[in-house]
Amino acid sequence: MAPAAERTGRSQHSLLVKRYREILFDCGADFNKTLASVQRRREAMELFRGSNNNSNKKDGSDPAMEQLLRERNAIDNSMKSASSVLNQAASVRTELRSQGASLRGITGTMASIASNIPGVNTLIDKIRQKRQRDDKVVSGVVAGCILFTLWYLFG
Repeated sequence: MAPAAERTGRSQHSLLVKRYREILFDCGADFNKTLASVQRRREAMELFRGSNNNSNKKDGSDPAMEQLLRERNAIDNSMKSASSVLNQAASVRTELRSQGASLRGITGTMASIASNIPGVNTLIDKIRQKRQRDDKVVSGVVAGCILFTLWYLFG
């Protein structure tokens, strides 16, 4: 079709052929994906066809099949558990992001209040200084404990 479009000398025909090739490529890719999906489904149906027949008997005639079914149930339970943990982690992440956004908003509000009221600014500075002093005391105590532990272990 491309040689015929080139013989006409019109660029519209070449563009149309190019577009049809793209459509053919897209449809071919979709067809291959669908074919692979159908093939996987067929293989799964074939694999589990025997388990559906044996699951009704439960007389212990095939211990290997029972072991495989127990393993499959254990894997399913593990997957469900992992999924619930991931969902919980996603919700925690969302909540933490919303809390972070609200805290950033509060920080801006506190800065604007501190700039508008002069007495609050000095109060905030005193609180900050006291917190720094407390942090220094705590870090000194921790350092002392570490040094004492090292002296005790190696002394």
